[in-house]
Amino acid sequence: MKSISSSGENHGRKISRRFFLLASAQIAAAVLVPSSVLATPSEPKTLRFYHTHTGERISVDYSPETYKGSMRRELEYFLRDFRTGEVHRIDRRLLDVLTTIQHNCGSHSCYEIISGYRSAKTNAFLRKKSSGVAKKSYHMQGRAMDIRLADLDTKVLRDLAIKFNRGGVGFYPKSDFVHIDTGRKRRW
Repeated sequence: MKSISSSGENHGRKISRRFFLLASAQIAAAVLVPSSVLATPSEPKTLRFYHTHTGERISVDYSPETYKGSMRRELEYFLRDFRTGEVHRIDRRLLDVLTTIQHNCGSHSCYEIISGYRSAKTNAFLRKKSSGVAKKSYHMQGRAMDIRLADLDTKVLRDLAIKFNRGGVGFYPKSDFVHIDTGRKRRW
């Protein structure tokens, strides 16, 4: 596991035509495989994250069995409410979905985190600014994330999240991110 770091590095989303074609082929193959065959890998897989608001980065070798102790605490701190600094337990099933998506589409890029845990205070603040923020958001329970995958179109990410997620999946094309949560199954 690597620790959190900050970086002012530019995260351009340009990808080459060759990489796009290769990624598209990998995604098509993943979509054709029955979801019952695709489970979260039990051996650790590297997950890399970049938080778009704090500039922090973290890389972990994740599996459901390794999500404990210092790794869990580091990820929970990384996914904290960046506005208030509050830290909350993060549902492991969110990380399972991220691992499954990345493992099955062949991406080795980092997940860009727009929002992880959100305190009640932050959620109320955001609800005043936008009608798209749920009063009882799963973000407040550590059960939701708003994400992008740096080398994957967000429409494709949405489709994969729908395929592999067992909860809610929201698509926000204007803001270029996908919401995933571990609540009841629904789409928007």
